[in-house]
Amino acid sequence: MPLKSSVSSALGLVLVTATAIGAFAFQWVPGKKLLLGCSADETTAIRLFYNNESDYFHFPLIFRAVEQRDPRLNTAPMVAEGRTVYISQTEMQSLLRGLAQLDLPWQESKKLETLGSFKRLRPWSDSMEILVACSKGTARVKVDPKKICEILKPLDSALKTPRALWEFQRFRLNYGCQVSGFQYGAYPNH
Repeated sequence: MPLKSSVSSALGLVLVTATAIGAFAFQWVPGKKLLLGCSADETTAIRLFYNNESDYFHFPLIFRAVEQRDPRLNTAPMVAEGRTVYISQTEMQSLLRGLAQLDLPWQESKKLETLGSFKRLRPWSDSMEILVACSKGTARVKVDPKKICEILKPLDSALKTPRALWEFQRFRLNYGCQVSGFQYGAYPNH
């Protein structure tokens, strides 16, 4: 009887220790592995969405990478998913690295997700959601609306395509962020 009891206690201790180590490791770098492991190709999408209780619907802003010769580069059409900005693969990699450097509690999953129509999104939300979907899985985080400006501003440096930077800054202006030198009429087809 005592041998069986000590084996059970030892196994219990090993299980508790392994669980604690696993939980600590997940909290230590939540979501960073997926963000840094996503390919900067056409399978990767980054969606920013926050719709406060204003008088109109704020469409999600989506970034997609294309090759340098792709005619969609430096365009931002409205499609079923939302306002889709086409950026270079280098920009996508920089954007993914920039997101990974933010001190945010990312939740990651190996589940593959497609963005789908913006019509399926909750019309009003109490936080902005950033979603990264790629061939390796999905990472998402909720951002306090009061922190949208300070969290998103450092990502300006990742965007070199003029239309992408303009759309990103315009997105932030919707939430009261200050963007010095922004030219409202630069893209009248917005």
